[in-house]
Amino acid sequence: MMNFPLNLAVGATQPVSQVGNYVYYKYGSAGGADQSIKVKTDLGDEYVLMPGQGFRLDNRTFTNLQITNATGQATIVGMLLIADGGFFDNRVTGSVEVIDGGKARTLGNGAFMGGVQCQAAASTYAHLQLWNPAGSGKNLIIESATYSSSINGGVFFRTNGAVLATLQGNGVAKMAGAPASVGELRYANVAAYQGGNNMLVLNLAAGQFSTFNFKEPIVLKPGNGFLMIETIANGDLTGCFEWYEESNA
Repeated sequence: MMNFPLNLAVGATQPVSQVGNYVYYKYGSAGGADQSIKVKTDLGDEYVLMPGQGFRLDNRTFTNLQITNATGQATIVGMLLIADGGFFDNRVTGSVEVIDGGKARTLGNGAFMGGVQCQAAASTYAHLQLWNPAGSGKNLIIESATYSSSINGGVFFRTNGAVLATLQGNGVAKMAGAPASVGELRYANVAAYQGGNNMLVLNLAAGQFSTFNFKEPIVLKPGNGFLMIETIANGDLTGCFEWYEESNA
């Protein structure tokens, strides 16, 4: 039994020289894009696999495989298991293996986080925003939001379709050294509350931070934003977001 790391760029082929009759696609990530791979044996067999799928050849043995990115949407990072006829796994009847999707998203550069601050300004309300630019080609899936202030007050969670004025920066990849997110961290001091109806109204205790983990994530399509708003005028607000990206195609 052998494990083979996969790193399949769009249009690339990864050859694997290994004798066997069993192939299992253990896990894979493409930053939210399709993770399908195409596996072709030197015997002419050809399979398209998603993570968790595999195949076994009866009474035949391959010596070489050609692995390709099946849909060519984004680079796929993952792991392939290859074994011969002597391999068995009692876990098939005894347990269920759970694929660590979070780790796979990070390795595929699909997971991000970032923080943004808005200082107090007279007669205005501090607004923070995670913004998904129009034309980004990605959906932003927000998993959690953390908020704090130096004053007692409250915070609104809202969505909106208008970008805030000031860009602090883009989200940071959870995989060290990887490119930044398309998601933008923005802020503004505004004379009136922006956005639609309140999704949540939460209390703020001065100098304390709180984190809200969404039971179902918030999804931002291109051209949409998620807002955190300080409910008290002349107040500051600090926020952090965790999210991952998937293709909008």
